[in-house]
Amino acid sequence: MTNSNSPDTSSDLRKYGVPFYGAGWVPYDHIRSKLASQEKNEENEDKEPTQSKDDEISTSQNYVVFAGGGGEGRSGIPNAIVVSHVDFASNSLSEQPVFKLGTDSDLPYRMTVHPRGDGIICSLQQSCRLFEWEETQDNEVQNLGVKVSEKVLTQLEDVGQQLALRFNSEGSALAVGGEDGSLRVFKWPSMEIILNEAQAHSSVKDLDFSCDGKFLVSLGSGLCRIWDVESSKVVASLAKGNVSE
Repeated sequence: MTNSNSPDTSSDLRKYGVPFYGAGWVPYDHIRSKLASQEKNEENEDKEPTQSKDDEISTSQNYVVFAGGGGEGRSGIPNAIVVSHVDFASNSLSEQPVFKLGTDSDLPYRMTVHPRGDGIICSLQQSCRLFEWEETQDNEVQNLGVKVSEKVLTQLEDVGQQLALRFNSEGSALAVGGEDGSLRVFKWPSMEIILNEAQAHSSVKDLDFSCDGKFLVSLGSGLCRIWDVESSKVVASLAKGNVSE
């Protein structure tokens, strides 16, 4: 017998046919502002139609983005970046993705979303790739999609599998941690490197910036380190028991 106090989650469960390895909230307000500015510059649209368009899609501005797939094998499971609408009134995702971009044989294994709308960076098998936001239209319904950026992240080409990606809260710095233990921090969007440690850990598992962006915490196997971003120095460490690297 079903417990009457147990919530019925069947209406909330969604399956998009892709195993996901990364997810993030979409900063829609920042994205819409950027896209509206581009539209005004490129098409010289009047303010009144632009405002009307904003009103039309204002109820659909809550999105999440996912990345994942079946890898390089012949599993039949696609590799893709998926955008889904979130309805907070019903606490549910859209029945189907509002947008899905296939990435062919490249599995987006990790991802980070730029907080000010500059796009998504995904970690692939050997490199990292930037994807940009775009508005799409399906049956006269405006939705949000993604496309491969023309900007190539040269500094993150052929660097091996990256297991951790993170922007700071302002979106002015990007931290990247590799399976090989390397740790890099770049200024964004210039990609000028400001921290480069080849052996920060045996393998970097996770990263996060402090709220003010001055410090970065990195997690490896049994060891956590806190870095001063400006000086590139470790200012504190936390080990699990007597484990050391």
